[in-house]
Amino acid sequence: MAQPATAPEHWTELIAARKQRRLCSEQIEEFRPSCASGCGKKHVSDCTGCYIRVLERMRQRYSGSQDREWFTYRKAFHQELEELFADAKDRKIGLKRIEARIESEKEAWYRWILRKHPEFLVVCDDPYIQDELRGMLDDPDRSRDEVVSMIWRGIGKPPDWAERVDSFVASVEAAEGNAAALRKLYVEEFFIDRETGEPVHDSRPYLDEFSSNEDMGIEEIFGKMVKDAQEDKTMRPQREFFQARLDDLRRARMADELNKKQQAKSQAQTAQDQVAGDELYDLPPCSTCGKVVAANDVFSCTVCQTITQMGSSQKLTVYCSEECFDAGHGKHVDEAHKCDGGDSCIQKRSSPKEEDVIMDDAYALEVFVCKQCVNSGRLTLFCSQRCASENMAKHRLAAHATKTEAADVPNFVTLLSNVVESVLHRENPGLRMEFV
Repeated sequence: MAQPATAPEHWTELIAARKQRRLCSEQIEEFRPSCASGCGKKHVSDCTGCYIRVLERMRQRYSGSQDREWFTYRKAFHQELEELFADAKDRKIGLKRIEARIESEKEAWYRWILRKHPEFLVVCDDPYIQDELRGMLDDPDRSRDEVVSMIWRGIGKPPDWAERVDSFVASVEAAEGNAAALRKLYVEEFFIDRETGEPVHDSRPYLDEFSSNEDMGIEEIFGKMVKDAQEDKTMRPQREFFQARLDDLRRARMADELNKKQQAKSQAQTAQDQVAGDELYDLPPCSTCGKVVAANDVFSCTVCQTITQMGSSQKLTVYCSEECFDAGHGKHVDEAHKCDGGDSCIQKRSSPKEEDVIMDDAYALEVFVCKQCVNSGRLTLFCSQRCASENMAKHRLAAHATKTEAADVPNFVTLLSNVVESVLHRENPGLRMEFV
């Protein structure tokens, strides 16, 4: 039987495992007094018949369970267990060998579950812990205890987590499958703050959706929450970058307006108070709508402006209004100022192990440039320090015919914001500007 595409609520497997383990243990314990009184053996292992009965009950624990548990669909494991129990009945191996094999298979299953459902990585904000966990999941020399410990470090370990799990499982069992009672329990457990009695922060949309749709399972709403959190973390650097850029433009416009007032008071110092380089007055049409742009009220791409004022023949990219800037600048940045990492850019990786790379470290919001290219009057961009660290050596070899060690990369890059500020201040000495 193929494994279903959808998983049950995780705690139902936990309840089934505890129940079946308890039943198996109780029935095996019943063999002991009957063997001692009926067979006259001090230990069940000394009695061939009773020992085989014990082994058969243990075998049925894994081959005959009617509940869905972690081993249910692992057919190769079932076949191997059949052979191990057969060898144990013939006294070729002991129970410890079987127990060790079961533990080994359970650990393999646990690692598979974490790789298949890496939701815990969405909660973790520490890049080091994320990298460590990914490595641990594929390293058989790292124990399950180490993996669990690292997960706790990433998501935070509640002091009373074991007691809360036991209490929750007991409540699920007490509901005896009553759908309304279970939904009420899920709302109280996962959406309501125990101290305030109010919905947990940011949970209201999911609570409303779950409460209004009786056909929606708790696992489904969890999946939506994880997906939304993942998308938010992935888009956050780009969103914050453009917000900062918009703030820069607004401050620049305010500074420009202030300069205009100051110029009106000091016409005698026109040469010293030049607002900007002459090339900034020969403006192209608005990049979004194509309208003529007035030189006294313009939004511009500061990267294009910097390249132009470094001596390049590149044209300026300007916008006639804030609305046109909002509508077109994102697309312009994507097309004209791409990360030089290309297909090797860390935000474009597509391998299974790194498909969830999240640019949320301390440098993700800053763009870096090659210093040597700046000295040559051009800008080679990398979307983050990490991307520069991984791709700079290839760039320097191709563009500058120079081999570079990874450890030396920081010596050859600088922040784009530093270059922009330096060039624009140098080329426009009278323009009062503010930078974030």
